[in-house]
Amino acid sequence: MGSCSDPSEPINQYALVTYLPDELGQFLDQLRRDLVAKCNARSHLSLLPPRPLNVDPHLAESQIQHISSLAKPFVVKIGRVAIFPKTSVIYLELESGQSELEALHRKLAVGPLEFDEPYPFHPHVTLAQNFGVETVEERVKLAREEWASYKGAREFLLEKLVFVQNSSDNCWVDLKSFHLQGLPSVSAVPQTDLPPATAHGSAL
Repeated sequence: MGSCSDPSEPINQYALVTYLPDELGQFLDQLRRDLVAKCNARSHLSLLPPRPLNVDPHLAESQIQHISSLAKPFVVKIGRVAIFPKTSVIYLELESGQSELEALHRKLAVGPLEFDEPYPFHPHVTLAQNFGVETVEERVKLAREEWASYKGAREFLLEKLVFVQNSSDNCWVDLKSFHLQGLPSVSAVPQTDLPPATAHGSAL
């Protein structure tokens, strides 16, 4: 999602995302700029990839609100650097949280938000796209080196979704936020937030 402070004319293209928080998000924002110099995207996971709406956006928001009110927050952990061979998009895989994201996607992508998506839903964090394919190997190498150097937390509690709209100059604007309001289970707490003894025990 490319964000900006002064978007042009809104267009009929919407998505539902969750932004990566704090140090992790800031690191990946910079990594995206290192890989593609003019990238203005904010690091995120897409629950609904970009799509047009055939209904009033408020109907879509009502559906998101209803599903969010029932869904429980869950832990997402970011994994290794990979590449989609058909599109040469460089991305980060997930080590945990994929099944929960897929389940939420199935619940959301119906009715007002239904869309014939061009690719099977594959939760991931995009790192680089829209570049000369002849440079893909060097960009993948750089992505892996920088990601390996990151010492911060690679997991977070996913508890907020953001409905966004695109503009004619590909600047995405946040429309409304939704909190997952179901009570998380004890296991849905990142290990980095647990006391040392508990975190050590859960890692066995």
